[in-house]
This record gives sequence, C-alpha cells and structure tokens, in this order.
Amino acid sequence: MDRSIENILCCVGLRSDSHAVLEQAFKLSLATGAKLHVLHAVKSLDDDVMNTLRVHIRDKKTMQELIRKRLDEARQQLEDKMANFWSLYGEGDESGDTRVASLEVAEGYPAKVIVGIASKLGCDVIVMASNKHGFTMSYVGKVTRGVLKRSPIPVIVVPVKS
Repeated sequence: MDRSIENILCCVGLRSDSHAVLEQAFKLSLATGAKLHVLHAVKSLDDDVMNTLRVHIRDKKTMQELIRKRLDEARQQLEDKMANFWSLYGEGDESGDTRVASLEVAEGYPAKVIVGIASKLGCDVIVMASNKHGFTMSYVGKVTRGVLKRSPIPVIVVPVKS
C-alpha cells in the first residue's frame, strides 16, 4: 500500500521545551512535501473551577470574555514559541513558516482534541512529545497515551530531552 504523507499534525505543549517535536515535524514536512499543522490543546477548566467562577462572576459576558482571554493568551504563547523556533532553527532561503498551513489552539480533553483535529484536517501522521514526567511514569505521558489509544493514523513520539 503506497500512501503518501500530505498533512502532518504537530502537537506542541507550552510549558516544556517543544523544539525537538517541532524540529522532527518540520524535517518530516520537508522530506515529504507535506503541509504542517501546529496545534496546542488546552485542557478544559475543571467543573469545580467553573462552578467557583460562576459563583463569583455572575455576568455571563464577563465570564465568556475571561475564557476567551485564556485561549487568546495560549495562542500568543504558541505564536511566540513558533517565532522562537524559527529564529533558532533558521532554514535560510526556505522560510519554515511557509510550510505551516495552520496554527491552532483548541480547548477540550487534549487526547480527544488532538485526534479530532487530525481527522478534521485530514492528517496522515501526528507528531508529539513523549512528555515523560517523574520516575513512576511510563515512557509516554497521559495525553500521548490517550492519543496512541484513539488515533487511527500513525503517531510519532519524540522523546523529551532530560
């Protein structure tokens, strides 16, 4: 079965250094000619947090504005991370950002959001970090494990640097 790679979903976290994930996704994009889609999935606020906010912020418009601002700040952090990556990675004449077809921040359960966006965009592969934390965790973190369980397409797991 000869199946080409036309769309790559690169999942980026904002807390950790995700340059290794971006680099691998970008190299794969260059090698295959595929479009690169960069995604940061923001975990939804817990019900307890939302209930507390509703008690203290009764104006629905103010509440919606705060939630929108949270996503806008994540979007700005993602844009800053990408600008930092391109400045460090520098591809000379072939500007890296021309390979990036979309840059998105989405809210929800991260593993479900990632697989859903990959499907919506028609991605052929997902590239993400292993996100191993602590001594007791397995090789991959909770979100990566969730994506591996749900994804009908290949998932490339990039190890985090210690």
